[in-house]
Amino acid sequence: MDRQGYNQPSQPSGGRQSTSSSTESNSTKLSVDLDHELPPYTPIYTQPLLDLTPPPADSQVPAYRGTETRRQAIESSGTTPSLSTQSSIEQQKRSTISPPSASGPSRHAQIDYVTNPFIHQNGRRFLRDPSLPYPLPVDMAELHRQTLRTLMLTQVYSLPFCNPFLKGSTPKRILEMGCGSGLWSSVCHDYLKSRFDVNVSFTGLDIAPLAPDLSQQGVDWRFVQHNMSDPRGLPFADAEFDFIFIKDVAFCTASPQLTDNPLSEPLRVLKPGGTFEVWESDHIFRSLLPYPSVPVGTSEDVVKQAERSATYLMSTSTAFVTAQNKYLQDCNTWIEMALEKRGLSATPCALATWAVTSDFDKVMEIGSRRVAIPFGEIRWEQGGARTGGPPDRFSTMPLTDQKTQSKGKFLTATQAAIRRTALVTTIQFIESLELMLKEESGKRQDEWDRWWASMTNNLLEQNGTINGECLEVGAWWGRKKFMQ
Repeated sequence: MDRQGYNQPSQPSGGRQSTSSSTESNSTKLSVDLDHELPPYTPIYTQPLLDLTPPPADSQVPAYRGTETRRQAIESSGTTPSLSTQSSIEQQKRSTISPPSASGPSRHAQIDYVTNPFIHQNGRRFLRDPSLPYPLPVDMAELHRQTLRTLMLTQVYSLPFCNPFLKGSTPKRILEMGCGSGLWSSVCHDYLKSRFDVNVSFTGLDIAPLAPDLSQQGVDWRFVQHNMSDPRGLPFADAEFDFIFIKDVAFCTASPQLTDNPLSEPLRVLKPGGTFEVWESDHIFRSLLPYPSVPVGTSEDVVKQAERSATYLMSTSTAFVTAQNKYLQDCNTWIEMALEKRGLSATPCALATWAVTSDFDKVMEIGSRRVAIPFGEIRWEQGGARTGGPPDRFSTMPLTDQKTQSKGKFLTATQAAIRRTALVTTIQFIESLELMLKEESGKRQDEWDRWWASMTNNLLEQNGTINGECLEVGAWWGRKKFMQ
């Protein structure tokens, strides 16, 4: 990886080079390892993404032509909002603002947030609508980060899903909520096609039209543009899908309706007996204490996959301490403050656990997998092979006798790529939140740039995460109960 850009103080007002451009070798390595480690299917994402180059300041972003409107079945089901509610929603979608122009700030224009959804700040592209809580950019750099994260998690979990129900049967209609670039749908399509040789219908849903036309890759695909915080719910009929995949949507669900009952709408559009799965990552960073125990009841296959990926399985009893790295401590403080002001959670994994387990009257066969992905080599890992110490993770000791997860060998190229990708995508995440975090830090631009240069140099060059700092991720799943 060329890290030269991290060692120089960055330029103010978006002048710093994006981290995504400096991680090309990591992403290439990870995608190659994915193809090698996950036979017999090869999840290759070849369809070029949309051109997200910022348009000229005076241009208008055209409406996305693939958007579908709310179905008549929903409108006739009694969930259609009243005229007063519709009027309120329309008022939120249209607002008078002052776009930059030669005529000065007195010139005003009516901006429709549907046909002109983006605004450019600090060299990044964001959603324009101020009523939306979503804090991340909507541009190629952020899309690249999300793509790397999805590829990494697919490698960590070994498949594009963790639930056991799809391994022996094929769903007919799949909904991906928060689809972004549609990468997960493409990978899942390749897997199901290679294993079952059937065509599955995929629907991608997102607030921003970023996904390419996957039908050009042979996927039965449609995209639906929709705001998941819309109080009218999802734009689909009851029981329309038999598998719903939800990934990293915690930033999209700040409305009271969704936070009080976040799975109500996904369960409504899921068929009885259908499967749902949720993937989330926490935004607060902690240090994993030495030799965590394998969670009780973990299957042998899951333990072996954790060994292959050099990751650590978690449970509620897994011991953590506050991140020891001073820069990640700073980030934790600023991220919590910034998200709290916007009604968002810094620990989506806790919310996902609550959401899945709070609907026992509607959900059955609930399962989960929590994983800690270290950001690099950990100091205590190298002690795993010493006499009298915890057993080697890759030893031949029977799994029933191997009570702790430890490691006494060097990482393989694939394991190192997974950890490096976890670190790089975390740095990119911090970069995506720069405007908010700089405000919370109280730093001037030059002070922030110096902090940023020191932080990236510490994490990438000085092995600043040797004390066990890690990315905490999780997958939760279940099936919808049959109606009595």
